[in-house]
Amino acid sequence: MIEEGEIAGSSNTARVAWLDDLASLNFNGPDVVDFLQGYLTTDAAALDVEPRFTAICNIKGRVVCTGYAWLEGPTATLLLHRSLRPALLEFLRPYLAFSRTWVADGSASILGGLGTGDAASHVKQLDPGRHLLVLEDPSLAEELRSRAELERSAWDRATIERREVWLQAETSGAFLPQMLGLDELGAVSFTKGCYLGQEVVARAQHRGRVKRRLNVLGWQGVQPSVGAEILADGRQVGTVVAATRACDGGDAGKALGVLQVGYTGPLSASGSETSLIRAV
Repeated sequence: MIEEGEIAGSSNTARVAWLDDLASLNFNGPDVVDFLQGYLTTDAAALDVEPRFTAICNIKGRVVCTGYAWLEGPTATLLLHRSLRPALLEFLRPYLAFSRTWVADGSASILGGLGTGDAASHVKQLDPGRHLLVLEDPSLAEELRSRAELERSAWDRATIERREVWLQAETSGAFLPQMLGLDELGAVSFTKGCYLGQEVVARAQHRGRVKRRLNVLGWQGVQPSVGAEILADGRQVGTVVAATRACDGGDAGKALGVLQVGYTGPLSASGSETSLIRAV
């Protein structure tokens, strides 16, 4: 239980953003680590209280969801985009039937802060620039947020600069891990053994036949939506997988897009008057 005084005295987490588009799943049971080992792209046997970015693929090696996973005591937690929680539960249901593992919706409120968080059990450091607050008491989460709120676009910009893609319903099942740069983030293990889709992922890695790669983009005009086609002369050459506004809140910002390798021409986004350029 987190006491109010513990949160009130948390100096390094004074400014936080409410990440209400994220949701958690809690895995429990005597086989939980073995079960996750067969589905996470990272090594589930190496999970601890520090979150690790990871993914779950389908049998074709396409990424169903991305997010952070960690293990505390008997419970493993997977944090993912809220739009994918029902689909992932349905996806895992037939596999859970053969394991002594059960899964339930998490109830924690998720907030994000920039910089280094305090050394408290509810603080999860993602990298030197970002941390999460995982709070079971919603009233305390709301109190903390109301005291000093971080602009959500600041959190999203830091995530884009990290080249970290949180798949959503519009982009689930479309990309190999390498297309999302998960191998470059250390979110794919090529030594841990078999997991769902592993043969396809390993073959793409060793043969180098990945024709689309993640790019940081700048945009001007209307903020492109996740899942929007990236066009060149009316032809699709990629897909927008994340976007946010610049710090001044104008008609410009940053995005992540999965683009055909080697394409250098002018770009636009479908469904809006938006120009895209590769960020330097």
